[in-house]
Amino acid sequence: RMTTFGVFGFIGLVLAGTLGVSLYRVYAKVATDKFTVTVAKALRLPALKINGEVASYSQYVEDMQAIKIMKEYDQAHEGAGASLTDEEMSKQVLLRMMNNILVKEAAKSYNLSAEESDLEEVVTRVLSQFKSPEEADKELEKRYGWNMKTYKEKVMRPYILQNKLAEAIQDDTKMQSEVKSRAEDLLKQIKEGADFSEMAKKYGEDGTAANGGDLGWFARGEMVPQFEAAAFALKKGEMAEALVESPYGYHLIIVDDKKVEKSKDAKGKWFNKEMVKARHILIRFPSIDKYLDKLLRESSLHLYINVA
Repeated sequence: RMTTFGVFGFIGLVLAGTLGVSLYRVYAKVATDKFTVTVAKALRLPALKINGEVASYSQYVEDMQAIKIMKEYDQAHEGAGASLTDEEMSKQVLLRMMNNILVKEAAKSYNLSAEESDLEEVVTRVLSQFKSPEEADKELEKRYGWNMKTYKEKVMRPYILQNKLAEAIQDDTKMQSEVKSRAEDLLKQIKEGADFSEMAKKYGEDGTAANGGDLGWFARGEMVPQFEAAAFALKKGEMAEALVESPYGYHLIIVDDKKVEKSKDAKGKWFNKEMVKARHILIRFPSIDKYLDKLLRESSLHLYINVA
């Protein structure tokens, strides 16, 4: 009996030691050797968890191997990923894993899925660029280390689902109404005395927000037509009474100054060029980027891998 206990105790120590070494190699070293990955897969060790959904460490390693192969391919062909660092590659993989989980989660609320017919349509388009399926597999192997079957699940399925979600979000009348209501509320607050620049810093949804919505000086032909028409119709110091709708969303516009400059056209002829100096607050239409960003900020996220 004592011998039996001793044997089981020894086995327990070995297993505990193996677990300890594996956890160290995974989370301290981010090791990708076969032993570590095999143990990580057997133990279902996570790379990250978001809203209770787990992306496994073994999946992370598979995607890291693929992006490293892609980097080598880009280095040989002067591609965009040729200069990626290990840290940048790791961040890209983790972001992609997070994105796929969020898209999958959001798609359920719209009752969306990537059907086999959708996949076959994309596969057909991809295969049309090659002489044969075998040639396509060879090219995918060179670029990512994957065959078409793996590429279909790793890339095509998430791509189709994300495109469907993007369309659903753009067509969501409730979200469109909420965006317009927020813009109207901002306009009302500013008309009642709120500072335009401060409101732009707080609520603006483009790159000008940090500067209080300042667009600087611009001439005709430099802005989208709807925005341009509204801005040039205003007087110095005047704010547009109503929201201005453009392909980007709803703009609140105030003109700070106006002037006319002498300028030359393409033929070298002098003309008077009207210039406007304005600020704006852009409240964007619903988009998948905006939607997923909000979803991520509201999510419960735990990263088990240190990418710094």
